[in-house]
Amino acid sequence: MDRMSLVKMSGVNSYARPGGECAREPNDFHRSPSLFSRISERKNYSQSLLFACVEGGGQSFLVVVSRGVNPPHEIDNHQIPTTDEFGNMKKPSQVIDEAVQCLLNMEKRHGKFAAIGIVSFGPCGLNSKTNTYGYITTTPKPGWQMTDVVGPFQKAFRGIPIGFDTDVNMVAVSEFAYGGHGTNITSASYITVGTGIGVGMCTNGKPVHGLIHPEGGHIRVPKYVSKKSPEQIKNELKQELSMVPEDSKEAKDIKLRMEQVGKYLDKDGKDTYFGNCKFHCITPEGKAKPYPCVEGLANSQAIAERLGIEKKDLPYVSDDNEVWDLEAYYLAQLCISITFLMSPEVIVLGGGVMKRTILYPKIRKMFKELLGDYFTDSKFNKDIDKYIVRSTFDVKREQMGNKEIKNAAGKKAKLHAGAMGGLELARRVWDLSDKKMIMERDDEIKFLNKQIQQLEGVSSARRPLAKVFKGQYDVSNSGSSGFSFSTVAAGMLLLGIGGGIGAAVTSHLLSSFKKN
Repeated sequence: MDRMSLVKMSGVNSYARPGGECAREPNDFHRSPSLFSRISERKNYSQSLLFACVEGGGQSFLVVVSRGVNPPHEIDNHQIPTTDEFGNMKKPSQVIDEAVQCLLNMEKRHGKFAAIGIVSFGPCGLNSKTNTYGYITTTPKPGWQMTDVVGPFQKAFRGIPIGFDTDVNMVAVSEFAYGGHGTNITSASYITVGTGIGVGMCTNGKPVHGLIHPEGGHIRVPKYVSKKSPEQIKNELKQELSMVPEDSKEAKDIKLRMEQVGKYLDKDGKDTYFGNCKFHCITPEGKAKPYPCVEGLANSQAIAERLGIEKKDLPYVSDDNEVWDLEAYYLAQLCISITFLMSPEVIVLGGGVMKRTILYPKIRKMFKELLGDYFTDSKFNKDIDKYIVRSTFDVKREQMGNKEIKNAAGKKAKLHAGAMGGLELARRVWDLSDKKMIMERDDEIKFLNKQIQQLEGVSSARRPLAKVFKGQYDVSNSGSSGFSFSTVAAGMLLLGIGGGIGAAVTSHLLSSFKKN
């Protein structure tokens, strides 16, 4: 699409001169000089503003302040655990009040915020016309059901635009906008795998809401069935055991795997784990529901319970453990469902569990098996490593290694995918509020133009002085003879040169117009 077509679509009557300079068309005084210069000016201006984000997670709430968003320049941060020093769960109101107070303190230190973006685990109330807007609603997280998240911030920061969305939705938007997944993409999906499994979706650069918002983690899936029975797996492990020193770490790991595999696979190799989602995995009587959801089968708790270990010990599980094939299967099932339903141009996976990078090739392999030959697009075949990918922000953090990046407050920078999503939400909320102000000003100018048209009547009011300017810019935007901007321009020119004399001349010209 060329620039002229884009300008016409925007509704701004400007055009590009051959030399690249943008100017207004005749009879369109009230518009700003150029759509493109406005975009550039707004982008530069927004980079000087302070944006704040609050990311609500299962383990903690993170508060971040940044100057600008693209790129972000983190100034300050603070992490608020959702448990106390003894490991007991804090009340939701206590956590949120701490976050509000933290942000108020940061505002005192750094200055007023342009906007605040709040992103949280869900489900969330995102429809501003309902009573549950700004709430975490029917979450499985104990004690957090029907928690008002946005309300306390609105009371504390009156007059500041505040946005609210799910954490995964806004990460999908950030991956779309800043993830480097291609300049021509229009959509992206983000999956986080940790204490829960969340799915965010971005289409045409906007987060998907609809009736509620995507809750892809609760898609129901068939149970995993291994290609090998536990007996076959144990026999293979025995052969491996015979090839390593008896008291070695490798030997201990193999023995543990032999013991674990029989805990979650039946004699036919089918996954026997019920799942831990109280909504979709287990009945009130404690029986297994058919076709449990992905979250209940593949979150960090599910992996740990299958292996009989604590979640904190998951990083010590070897990459060779059979449980990762099972995990990859459930996540591939989720990816295939998203592909068939939403057809995003990229699926990004992140979260604590996805730090286990061997999962990515396993997921891609199982995805291709589930897909079969249904689609022929190269992204589903030889280029699948560009379709199911790691989060750009996670990769950057990993590339930094153990290097500790300090922010302006001297603290360790914590700007990851979720926080970036919150900052992008804040920027968009500010952008929308600023556009609203511009539209209101445009409406005022249109009203004044209409009033001037009514004053014009049928008389021709162009004065001799107007001929100097050749009547190029007409406030009325009508093209007919009438009160010309050149009349005012001449008076204003004299005003700049002669002060009071210019004002008197302007007044005289306007008076003579009314008489005519």
